[in-house]
Amino acid sequence: MVQGSSNPPDITAPGLLVTPSEKDIYTAVKAWITSILPFSITIRQGQQNDVAAPIGPFMLMTIIDRERIATNGWFYTNTERVVVEQTQISMQISAFGKGSGNLIQSVLMLWRDMSAVDALAASGLPIAPLHTSAIRQLGFINAEKNYEDCWSVDLILQANITTRIPQQFAGKLTIDTLEVDTTYPPKE
Repeated sequence: MVQGSSNPPDITAPGLLVTPSEKDIYTAVKAWITSILPFSITIRQGQQNDVAAPIGPFMLMTIIDRERIATNGWFYTNTERVVVEQTQISMQISAFGKGSGNLIQSVLMLWRDMSAVDALAASGLPIAPLHTSAIRQLGFINAEKNYEDCWSVDLILQANITTRIPQQFAGKLTIDTLEVDTTYPPKE
């Protein structure tokens, strides 16, 4: 089921919790894009149900790919094993409306700049920009059946995804010795 305004994700469902979550990644990337643009623009997560397109220029962010880029690492706490997977995440950023090509060009140029590195590091999340795809123009027909500008780029980032597994440990070990021949007499 695609999440939307009428069906938010069930965060109480059983299963393993991963961090950073998709929501965390969307929030950090949106904050960075907002910080580099010279004016305010509506930026939303893509693939939402029952949500009309905003009036005026807007952007959509959609995670479109995840790829493992290294073997898992792990460490232990007192009660769990923490598994870390280095993951390459591709997030498509699409800009709609007049001037959207220039907006996407700015996003592409600054993704590999220190502003993106610093902003994502300041988020406190284990994420960092890697590279981008080429910019592409996409056909977009609005509700009035008119063509509108739509430009898109994929921002590629690395996220060190963590999950925690409950683990039992032996905190104390008692060793008893026994006389084998007495306890288990040999049979002849």
